[in-house]
Amino acid sequence: MSSIRDVEMFQIYLWVCLLEQRLEALQRELFPLCLMLYPSLNVTWELVFQMVHLLGKEIETRAADHDTSVFIPYYLALRDMFDPKIFQGLL
Repeated sequence: MSSIRDVEMFQIYLWVCLLEQRLEALQRELFPLCLMLYPSLNVTWELVFQMVHLLGKEIETRAADHDTSVFIPYYLALRDMFDPKIFQGLL
């Protein structure tokens, strides 16, 4: 249940950023929340990164070509933000 909730939460934040045309929700809300919660729940950053990767692939598969070009910059920012290498440097 929590994995489904997490994927849905990431997807919602991604769409909010897309609609607002800025990354603020990811940077100021989602990222700090994950940084605070995931270590205490023993969730690995590699697992989070894999979830982000699969979310991106699923959206890309379902979106039309013109929609993908709008989506890609926000997805790449999300992916880069949750790269395990970045998390290793923060902990």
